Amino acid sequence: MTMLTAMVNRLTHLARAKIGAPVFTLALSSTRVRGWRGRAVAIIVALVALHQFFLYVVLAHLAPAWRVPVEATVYSVTGILAAWLGLTTLADALARREQAETELRAAFAELEFNHRKLLALHDFGQRVVEAHHEETILELGAQGAVQLTDARAATMVTFDETQDRLKLDVAWGLSERYLQALRARIEAGIPAARCRECAKLKAKAASDCPLFVGLHEVARAEGIGSLVCLPIVHEQERVGILSAYFPSADGPPEDHLRLLNILGGVMATALDSLRRRARQVDTLHAVDRATQTLQPLDDLATQVLDLATIGWEAHAGALFLYDPLHRLWQCRARHNLGDDWSDPSFQLALQLAQQAQASGAPVVWAQPDDAVLASAIAAPFVTEDQILGAIFLGSRRPRAFTEHHTELLTTMAHQIALAIRNVQLYAQVRQMTLLEERYRLAREIHDGLAQTLGYLSLQAERVEGLLAAGRYDASARELAEMRQALRAAYVDVREAIDGLRMSSQDPGNLTARLTAYLDEFARQTGLAARVMAEPPDIQVAPEIGLQLLRIAQEALTNVRKHAQAQKVVVALRMTTNEIEMTITDDGRGFPETLPAGRVYHSHGMATMRERAQGLGGTFTIATSPGQGTRITVVIPLKEKVKTVV
Repeated sequence: MTMLTAMVNRLTHLARAKIGAPVFTLALSSTRVRGWRGRAVAIIVALVALHQFFLYVVLAHLAPAWRVPVEATVYSVTGILAAWLGLTTLADALARREQAETELRAAFAELEFNHRKLLALHDFGQRVVEAHHEETILELGAQGAVQLTDARAATMVTFDETQDRLKLDVAWGLSERYLQALRARIEAGIPAARCRECAKLKAKAASDCPLFVGLHEVARAEGIGSLVCLPIVHEQERVGILSAYFPSADGPPEDHLRLLNILGGVMATALDSLRRRARQVDTLHAVDRATQTLQPLDDLATQVLDLATIGWEAHAGALFLYDPLHRLWQCRARHNLGDDWSDPSFQLALQLAQQAQASGAPVVWAQPDDAVLASAIAAPFVTEDQILGAIFLGSRRPRAFTEHHTELLTTMAHQIALAIRNVQLYAQVRQMTLLEERYRLAREIHDGLAQTLGYLSLQAERVEGLLAAGRYDASARELAEMRQALRAAYVDVREAIDGLRMSSQDPGNLTARLTAYLDEFARQTGLAARVMAEPPDIQVAPEIGLQLLRIAQEALTNVRKHAQAQKVVVALRMTTNEIEMTITDDGRGFPETLPAGRVYHSHGMATMRERAQGLGGTFTIATSPGQGTRITVVIPLKEKVKTVV
């Protein structure tokens, strides 16, 4: 045992002396290196250490004649082993590195894809929030569902509360064949309760989903395998569904579902905000109707203030008139402002009314610590550069009134001012009919000719500056643009005149009036325009004919200005129960991407929809980029109409 111990100590001493500290230090440090490089170095250094140990320790005790063949044998064995281990380790490390790089590239591509989708979603959300009409929000929602995912098409369906059935509002990307089949299915009657209470919100094309029943063969031919519905909720109640159609029977992947859910949330928020604004607009219309009836001034003030406080959900309000001759303020109506002038809330109302009168603009006030009112707003009554008074609205809710409300309240205050002036003028001239016509024409001119004149005024100032600077080429270009604007204004005025003549001359004779209007439209625009009627000569009640003529006029104006079409067809079809008008053009359809800050002629669309719904009818628009636009209006007939076959 003593001899064995002495031999081991001797060998260890020799190994340390011969191999040297650097090799052992390198072997020790290599084991601390992480990753495949560290493991490879550790293995190779260990082999080198063993090789050196054998050479300098074992061979020292062999005969000189045996050292060369033994050393060659050791070199061949350890070299092959070291090369095999090193290359194997290196190959495994390279494979793992390549796999990691592949996974990293895939993750980066997915991240980049999601980033693009999120940017697109942000862009859609921004435009949805900035939309001023429900029609625009519905169009953007259907468009976004297609562009943000791999959906083939999308539709926006709302619930008709009066008949408890579905209504097709917007279709984006559907083929004409599928659209016709879907419209026929919806018009046949789908109970709204089925979709309102649906909990799955996802269905295969071969299922019993009410949007697929009767359309299985068409869906299979069109390559539609499933749909996903996004509920549109207003005040915790489902009011519609946005349906996205996908080629796969399993529906979209999870990330697309998340995008659709975000889009649905943005739409619901925008619609909720828009509907709150719609209530205020309804109040505006109610005020307009109230102001067009002849009644004493105090009765008018009380009625208008009641409408305003209810429509704006205000807790207090007042209507003040100012007498410039005696420099006195008169409160003609008040609501929840105390019993006398000394009440703090009443003093606040009078103070804001005076500030609004002094500035000639709305004044917004906020005081969250106030025990009675937390926010308030006052807008002056301005007409013909004269301030007649002001309206005050107060709320116990903080930020119930903000700068965003000033424009709409100013419009309402302007209407009230017009009504007050009407009462004053009627007391003098007794010609209310003439005044109503004047205001109606003023609104018509404001929406068309006034804007053009404002533009021409700015252009004239610009041309004057260019001429003063000697920039004659630029002046010529500006003048050419002004000439085009004048021509467009002339066409708009002619259309307005023709529309007034068309609607005033026997509007119930629908086929004849439309034919005459389209003949003049074709002559002015150069488009191929014609009317198709079944039966050939249709006569309806004047109120229905007037609204259908107005819808056709608005639609044809959009075709002239935006569609870049070559032909347009107006088709009339009447049964004993309803009349249907379809306006189809072969233009470019609605664009996939709307210019920033621009609503695509949504005001006209909203007006047409309001006219159709005002008669108890439906309004549907179907369009895709490059496939033209088709507008369908269906009006129920409550009484028999005259037809000539």
